[in-house]
This record gives sequence, C-alpha cells and structure tokens, in this order.
Amino acid sequence: MSDLQLALIALGAVLVAAVAGYNALQERRARRHAEAAFRGGHPDALLDAAAERRDPVIGRFPEDARQDPELGAVDPMLEPLADAPAPPEPEAAGTAVISSRVDTIALVLADGPVARAQVEPLLDALQSHATPVHVEGLVDEQWMPIEDSPRDAWRELRAGLQLASRAGPVAEEEIAAFNETVAGFAASINAVSQREAAAAAAARARELDHFCAEADIEVAVNLVGRAGATFGLARVKSLALENGFAETGSGSFQRRNADGVAAITLRFVDGEPGRDKAYATGLTFALDVPNVADPVAAFDEMAGVAQSFAPVLGAELVDDERRVLGAAGLAAIRRSLEAVARSMEAHGIPAGGALARRLFS
Repeated sequence: MSDLQLALIALGAVLVAAVAGYNALQERRARRHAEAAFRGGHPDALLDAAAERRDPVIGRFPEDARQDPELGAVDPMLEPLADAPAPPEPEAAGTAVISSRVDTIALVLADGPVARAQVEPLLDALQSHATPVHVEGLVDEQWMPIEDSPRDAWRELRAGLQLASRAGPVAEEEIAAFNETVAGFAASINAVSQREAAAAAAARARELDHFCAEADIEVAVNLVGRAGATFGLARVKSLALENGFAETGSGSFQRRNADGVAAITLRFVDGEPGRDKAYATGLTFALDVPNVADPVAAFDEMAGVAQSFAPVLGAELVDDERRVLGAAGLAAIRRSLEAVARSMEAHGIPAGGALARRLFS
C-alpha cells in the first residue's frame, strides 16, 4: 500500500471522528438547554419527579432560561429531571393558574413562535379529561393562561393537569394519557417537551389527596329551640337577610365575603322545608374551612352570628350530638381550626387561597 493511500485512509478516519464528535456535542447542547429551561426562574416551574413518595412540595425556582436559536427538534421525551425539592413557598402572584403543588406539568419548548391556531388541537384534545386542565404561554417572563394572553404566538407553553380534587386522586392512566397528548402535540410542531413520569405524578396525586382528606373539614354549630320549641320560617328568613345572608335556590342561605366566596352557610336541620311547612326544628351554621381565608376568624364570626340568633328565636347553641356548646367547646373547635390552617400553610396551599379553592371546589 502506497504512502498516498495510507494518508487518505488516515484523513478519512479523522473526518469521521470529527463528524461524530460534532454530532455528540450538538446533542449534549440541546439536552442541556432543555434541562436548563426546566430549572429556569419562571414562577411555578415543574416539580421535579421523585422515585419515592413524599408530601407534595414545590420544586426550587429555576434560573432564567432563554431559547437558543440553534436548538432544533429533538426527541419529545427527555430524560427525567433530578429531584430537587424545597420547602413550600407562598402562592405565586400574577396571572398564572398552573402550580406544581397541585398539577402535573408538561412544558413545550418550540424553536419558533407557535401560533394560537396551532395550539387549538391541543386544547381540543385536553378537553377529554374530567380533571381540570390549563394551558399557559410565557409572556415577558410570566406565565399567563393563553385565553387571557395579549399575544397570539408563544415559544414556551405549559399544560397542567390537576392531580386531585374532592372526587379523589387522578389515576396514573389518565396522567399517562395527558403526557401522550402533550408529547404528540410537541412532535406535531417539531418542538421539545418535558413531562413528569406518570408513576411519580400518580404518587404525588395520592399524597395530595391524603392532604385534602385531612384538610377538607366543615365546621358546624346548631341552634335548637329550648324545650322542643320550633322556629317560624318567616322569622328565620327575616333574621338571615338582616345579617347579610342571601337565600339560595335550595332554600338555604349563604353569607359571602367581599371576594364573593360563601363564608357561612345557614341551613335547616330537617332539610328544606316543604311548601306546607311553616316552621323548622333547628338551624345549622356551617363553615367550609379550606375555602375560607383565616378559618379561625371566620369561625368566630359564624359563632357570633349564631349566638345573636339564639335569644331572638328562644334557642340554644349545641354541637352535632345536641350537647350545649359553651365557651370551652368553642375554644376547642378554634384550636382544631388553627391546626388545620397551619397544616395548609405548611403545604403551600393556604386556606381560602386560589389553590385551595381549586382543590376543594
């Protein structure tokens, strides 16, 4: 073999190695960029998936990330992110709805702007979920529901599937279907997507449901007439209206906060009175604890209203076992509510906040 042939073979080997090295460098660059986007500083970034079960907590806020114009389409399923939990933080301000505390989040990173019309198929596909789903776009470094966005195109989108509600935790199969829908959408627009593993999200859903079960409390106090006396319906209605209650279609009454949330519900112990019934045997004042800001203050207000009704109706305040409810009993209930409020704060889902109202609606 001549020296020229040997030189050509060596040169060819060098070129092949150079091409392979360049491809590997580009692949690592694309993967680093996608991972950096998930560590970015946008509020409510995706909670990193963990292998073991743990209480639902928010992931660390990532550093600010920008799209690299050289980032092209890659496999829509990236490697799982490393778990990096941090203590729960207060609910994020702004217009964002999606939260890693209560949602499993899928992020879509496109090389170029994705027009609103291109997102419509994704929105249609996500409507099949019984669990609430939201889609947001990044606008000036802030996540915003696309229906409220001032823009008609986005390079970064995220979808959030709520993991639990009063109906229970979301099943792993539904989470997997959600992931597949987002992955298919990302592939259709030649974009990158990152999703939480369905098994990890399902474990978080069960933990979140357990938390909901402990926090989902209704506190009630009752009024019953002394010596079996009953209450005239007209008198009850008059008292309710005088104290800021509004009658509902079911025959109960609600007193709402300034933000429109029903703070106290007043209903009849023996159910909705019939048309031929002009009296009631008792009244119940109820507080939906997780949906009320400052449950302790709301309970004090409710107890005060009930106590103001008592002398007018010739009634006394009792618990659900019809035992007289005095100062000691009210104080015990107040202590229990303080514990519930602390637990909700510790989970980053304060009572009466937007996340609590999503979970307990």
